[in-house]
Amino acid sequence: MTTLNKYHHKVTTEKMKSVAYWLQHPISHEECLSQFKRLREQRLARESKLQD
Repeated sequence: MTTLNKYHHKVTTEKMKSVAYWLQHPISHEECLSQFKRLREQRLARESKLQD
């Protein structure tokens, strides 16, 4: 297996583990919305910092 294939295999495996975890531990709609709000605020803060 080449290095690139090993990397992609590792990333795919980690992603599948993450998906399996979240399928077993779903979050509420409210928590999902609050996470998106926090991420949006972080992104806006980062973007405004870059513009200064």
